[in-house]
Amino acid sequence: MQTVVVVGGGLAGVATAYELARRGYPTTLVEMREGVALETSYANGALLTPSMADPWNAPGVHRHLAASLFDARSAMKLRISALPSLLGWGLKFLRHSTPARHDAATIASFLLSQYSVEQTRRLRTRLRLRYDVGTLGSLKVFDTQAAMEAPLATASKLSRLGLKFQALDANATIAMEPALAQIRARIAGAIHYPDDESGDAHKFCQAVMSSFLQAGGIDRTGICVTGIAVEQGAVRGVHIAGRIEPADIVIVAAGNSSAKLVRGLGLSLSIRPAKGYTLTFDASQVEGVPSIPIVSDTLHAAVVPIGSRLRIAGTAEFAGDNLTIRRDRIENLVRLLDTLLPHVARQLTRATAQPWAGLRPLSADGLPFIGPTHIRGLHLNTGHGHLGWTFAVGSALVLADLIEGKPPDIDPRPYRALR
Repeated sequence: MQTVVVVGGGLAGVATAYELARRGYPTTLVEMREGVALETSYANGALLTPSMADPWNAPGVHRHLAASLFDARSAMKLRISALPSLLGWGLKFLRHSTPARHDAATIASFLLSQYSVEQTRRLRTRLRLRYDVGTLGSLKVFDTQAAMEAPLATASKLSRLGLKFQALDANATIAMEPALAQIRARIAGAIHYPDDESGDAHKFCQAVMSSFLQAGGIDRTGICVTGIAVEQGAVRGVHIAGRIEPADIVIVAAGNSSAKLVRGLGLSLSIRPAKGYTLTFDASQVEGVPSIPIVSDTLHAAVVPIGSRLRIAGTAEFAGDNLTIRRDRIENLVRLLDTLLPHVARQLTRATAQPWAGLRPLSADGLPFIGPTHIRGLHLNTGHGHLGWTFAVGSALVLADLIEGKPPDIDPRPYRALR
């Protein structure tokens, strides 16, 4: 059996390593941090959302990005300092924002999302995973009927592929989530997506990692891979501390570091970091906490219950590799909480809140890179953007099938590594 090294201990890497170990491949997971899911997968948005399959580069996105340069409250924020690093990638990002390309990417994204979330449910049942899972779906709220039109149109298109949704008026919205009763006058309606899920991604990764080790996998955390060893067009292994760790198959699932790792091998991955923020509160003593994740379409952010905690997540900031937690972006999340759940916001202790920022690896066309490269034995599973957890298990299964020479359950061509 061929030996495998998976580079990257986030959601994609852990799911991939587990799946290959389960299938009998001698698999080693290498992660530069001291444990798994300590980067972008650590305190992410806590959502698995086939309902959010549409990529961020929707038609007209250039206007929003230009305006964001001068608007601290913009949901998608472009920093002037990041412009040099975004030039080539940005042109591709905008080129894929035409209606036809965006629609095609949305369909491909949804098909992978739908498949992946279903497979996540099966994995959870089979392994008896515990990660504060929420299975009530998500509720996207709107302050005007006009604001609902585009999301409803997208949902209607995707319903032909299996997306389930229900449009609600204000009264039905409050009936589904009574925590919104205090802002009844500001709710025009909502869309409920019953197949969305939520939970703690860090706990999920740790639980899957435990199953990976039980399946015979090898954990090499706290170790940095500096390059991929290639000889005569085939992988030999990975470079670690001046030596080669041998492997027949190498899978690069290293998020934003993926592009750098493969750059010298004739691969140019159009991936750039998009910083997201979260703020997590202890809500164990708070009354009126919502039972279902609430997504604000206006503020492009979400309030997500995770066990006894409440997480506010959102914003996309193009600021290069800068992980600085900016006060103004955190204030945007506080403002969302005050706007949606004023009675909850009054009970929470701001001083104990845990702010966090992570860099989503965003591809120019909004789709991940999954599959073999032109180098024999070298595979990619990266570029998952804002749908990292949503895509994770499905991406792992698609890649494992391709490695085994089996046809995946969904068409892998939209996500091919060499596109």
